[in-house]
Amino acid sequence: MKASTAAAAFGAAVALGAAWPWFASHRAQANGIQPAPISTDYRQRDRLIAFEEAQARLDPADQITRRMLASEYLQRFRETGDLNDVARAHAMAERSLALQPQGNTQALGVIASSDIIFHRFPAALAAERASLEGDPSNDDARAQSASILMEVGRYEEAEQILSHPADPDVDPTWMSIRARYDEVTGNLAGARVVMGAATQRVDRMSGISAYTRSWYHLRDAQLAFEAGEAGTAAGEYDESLRIYPDNAMALLFSAKLYRAHHDWQRTLAAATRSAELYPLPQALGYEADAQRALGDEDGARRTDALIAAEQRLFDVQGINDRLLAMYYAEHREHLSDALAAARSDIAKRGNEVYADDTMAWVLATMGRWKEARIYSVRAARYETADPELQYHCGVIAAHTGHADEARRRLSMAIAADASFHPFYADDARRILASMSK
Repeated sequence: MKASTAAAAFGAAVALGAAWPWFASHRAQANGIQPAPISTDYRQRDRLIAFEEAQARLDPADQITRRMLASEYLQRFRETGDLNDVARAHAMAERSLALQPQGNTQALGVIASSDIIFHRFPAALAAERASLEGDPSNDDARAQSASILMEVGRYEEAEQILSHPADPDVDPTWMSIRARYDEVTGNLAGARVVMGAATQRVDRMSGISAYTRSWYHLRDAQLAFEAGEAGTAAGEYDESLRIYPDNAMALLFSAKLYRAHHDWQRTLAAATRSAELYPLPQALGYEADAQRALGDEDGARRTDALIAAEQRLFDVQGINDRLLAMYYAEHREHLSDALAAARSDIAKRGNEVYADDTMAWVLATMGRWKEARIYSVRAARYETADPELQYHCGVIAAHTGHADEARRRLSMAIAADASFHPFYADDARRILASMSK
């Protein structure tokens, strides 16, 4: 069984609906038609890491143990959200690579994944390309290169890679990245077909980590939510959490779903648990929204204070959370901080769809409509089906004299999901009604 490491897109490292989680996948053939037993590998993670750390101390020249340990650190980060493990993974992979520069694709993969988490995209792409130089047939490195190219808005280059897999038996890693490309470039239906097929394969794979398997169901849920299928999305989030109960991202995005439908008790429960596992500003924001909706103003104020503290933490670690910018824009507060975060995101990601959308919406909430229009046009260039993105672009179009486009985009948002957001869905209907008068 050949293992490949891909970066975990985790709030600070990712923004789902913006950027997306990376994962460790196994190039194993699905066999049989029944789902494989669920692994509980995460229960042994600390023990395995301790053993490999001891082995590494015994032999300073052992590059194999070091690359294995680097992968384990990265996997523990995915499972627990400890960013210190990312730094450990990167350092250990570099030591392995120094000991064995030739053919050490696993170490290069860990380095690339770690750089992605800290938004060092050029360095991550360089690591994947170095891996390809050592093994031109390495489809994992090619797929990850395409994913990184999407993270920086180079979609045409990504598509050129994804259209030509070297291995005719395309594996779930490749399929999931292809699904992300289809999602961003306006083919949501196609993305769901490809992602669903990838998830079915993963469910039949023996030995795959619980977190990885859980992640595939999380992605199925996100795509179903974008398509307005709340029941399907809820079921997939539940399955993701059944497989790996401490999946902070599955909890986060299930909270987003409940929030969109004004189910504030479930929003609070899911967001609170997600924030306990990994205190992303987005999770804390959903928690604060639920607290306010349920009349707990004191609790909401305390949670808001935690959001500011987490912002400082992520800034120190060099991670810009675009979802924090969106949260501030949505609540029309701390807009100078939101703009700084959006600018930082643009600087790191270039012409990436959700970086453009973030910048556009922050500028819009500041009343800088003409500037916002520049970025919203870029954000909408692939007609990404995400109803929230379409809403942003529609509102900006309405404020800049593009009435027909505003009607079309706001109608698209509502048609995709009449309850795509707890506040914006009603606002879209209000704007459409006012424009029809």
